[in-house]
Order: sequence, then structure tokens, then C-alpha cells
Amino acid sequence: MLKAFVPLLCILAAPAFAFDKGEGKLAMAHVQIQKGVYTKIDSMIVYQDNKLAIEKYYGRFDADTLHRTHSSFKSITGILALIAADQGILELDEPVLPLLAQFADVPSSDPRREEITVNNLLDMTSGLDCDEAPQSAGPSHEEGVDEGPTPLLYSLGINMARTPGSEWHYCSANSFMLAATVSAALERAGKPDIFNFADNFLMAPLGITNYRLTRSASGKYLNGQGNSYFRPLDLARIGLLVLNKGKWDGKQIVSEKSIARLYHAKETVNWPWTDTIANHPLTASHYSAQWYQTEFDVDGIKVPVTHSWGNGGQFIFVAPTINLVAVFTGSNQGSRHIKLQKQPFNIMHKYILPRIVGQRH
Repeated sequence: MLKAFVPLLCILAAPAFAFDKGEGKLAMAHVQIQKGVYTKIDSMIVYQDNKLAIEKYYGRFDADTLHRTHSSFKSITGILALIAADQGILELDEPVLPLLAQFADVPSSDPRREEITVNNLLDMTSGLDCDEAPQSAGPSHEEGVDEGPTPLLYSLGINMARTPGSEWHYCSANSFMLAATVSAALERAGKPDIFNFADNFLMAPLGITNYRLTRSASGKYLNGQGNSYFRPLDLARIGLLVLNKGKWDGKQIVSEKSIARLYHAKETVNWPWTDTIANHPLTASHYSAQWYQTEFDVDGIKVPVTHSWGNGGQFIFVAPTINLVAVFTGSNQGSRHIKLQKQPFNIMHKYILPRIVGQRH
């Protein structure tokens, strides 16, 4: 009996990533992070074919630590808006000002402001005079949105620089107003507020119970632009939802049509994600519904990856063509550390993607 039982114990105790011959790559990545080759990375989680392949935490972080998402939460805000649209609570092509007027006086100085739609906020094409991309010339309105006493009024007061829909520019006010627009649409429909909506239609169905959303200074608005707190494993659940075309445990949480939008991003991002990867072509990234899409080149094979990004190095990566989800959290905050924030792209390219691409081609 013992001889038959020991192998079973070995199988049960084996790391989940032992199911393929590429496990060495993941082990190598883990060792390099431990040795400090990659700095201030707080967690690395990889799912392959919906199975947990590796789960590692570093420094003071562990599986139960709620990690600040920074702007990776923008991507969750995007999903909430898509769920609201799926449920008919708002239309993606409807102007946002009539909705936001429920909460604040809307400036009428520039008629272009009246053209801003839900889609424009989703895709960062609102036309606001705002650019908070790393090393951009600005202007930045992040402080007014994140820390100001009246962030909605502040956001509505940002000058218009261009026609909505004409250009992509990264701006946290878009994400904040997107969440406020969903809140207003819920109120218009006589539904519970956005915090209840998020829990009932996204978090609870995914089994996410230990998380903390943050509010504006007044407590009225969801900080849709970021700063909420999640366990890395629960961020991976968001990634798995996207990977599985909006379905979780047999139930459609987000429509396939809405998820397809993330995989076919059209708005061109005005900064690169692959510029720190050795011997990698500089590829343009694109954006849709608060998610990026970046193409990796792995030994000449193109691998499109849909991903979030949060200050410090918070990433949810979803690679649908190879059935992969990876999550990284980090503590490399600040634009001066943008190269360090991009370390997960190097790890993805050197260790995580090759172990799978090599098996499937």
C-alpha cells in the first residue's frame, strides 16, 4: 500500500506548473526575482490553460496581502462599464454630460465637451487637454482628480484640446468620469450604487470577497481611475474572466462581444511598452475600454497580449492565443522608475512566453 500511496502524494504535492516541460523557465524567473535581478517585484502569478502554473510572493507580501492596484483598476472600471452596457443600463454611444449633470454643474464654454460619449471615456479619446503618459509634456490633472475635494467638478472643468474621438491621450479624469457616468446611469435606472453593482455583478460571481474600493474625498464617487486594493490572485481572476471571453464557472459575466473589444484595440498608444526588451522590435501598443494591447515577438512568432497597467508595476496580462494569464504587482512607483515598472515585460518575453510558444508552434 505504501508504495502505491507515495507516488500519489508526490503528484498532489507537486507544483502546479509541473504539468509541462517548460517549468524550468518559470523557476528561473522566480530565482532571478529572488536574487534581485528584477527589483521590487512583489508577486508573480501565471495561469496556463486555466491552471495555476506558479504563484510567488516577495518581500513583505503574501497571498493575503491586499496590494494597491494604482491604475490597473482602470481596466476593472472598463469591465464594469461594459457590464452596465450589456445590461442596457447605459449606451456606449450616448453623450455623458446629460448623465453627469445629475451630479454637478456642467461647464458650457466649449461645445466639443457636449460630444463626449461613454466610448470616448472608455477609450481615452475624450479630447480633454490632458496627457499623463510617462515623460509626456502634460498637462497632468492627476492630483486634482485623485486628491481634490470635488474631482467630478474638476474633471468637467478641464479645457478641451481637440474633438472627441480624434486622438488617444492618457488621462485619469477619463476613468474617473467613466465611473461617475456608470453611477449616474445606475441612478437613472433606479439601481443600487456602483459599489453594490461592482460587488453583485463582478466581484461576487468571481468569488472575490477580500478587496477594498476607494472613494473620492466626499465619499460619493468611486475612484474609477485607480487606487483600490486587491489580492494578486483575485486580479488573476479578472484576467481569467477576460481570457474566457467573459464567462466564469459557466455563467456569462461580460458578453463575448464586449470582451472581443479588448482583443481588437484600435486607439494607438503614444508610448512604447517593448522598448526595454533586449533584441525586441519596438512595437506600437493599442487601447480599448481601459485595456492595452501589446504584441510580443517571441522567436519571430507574434503573440498579442491584452493588459492593464498600474503605477509601480501592476499588470494583468492576458494572452488569448496561448491561453495564458499572468499577474505582476510591484513597488516601483513614480515616472522616474518607468523602466523598472516595465520589468514584467522582460520577464514575460524571456521566461513566460517562450515556454508556451515553443510547445505550440
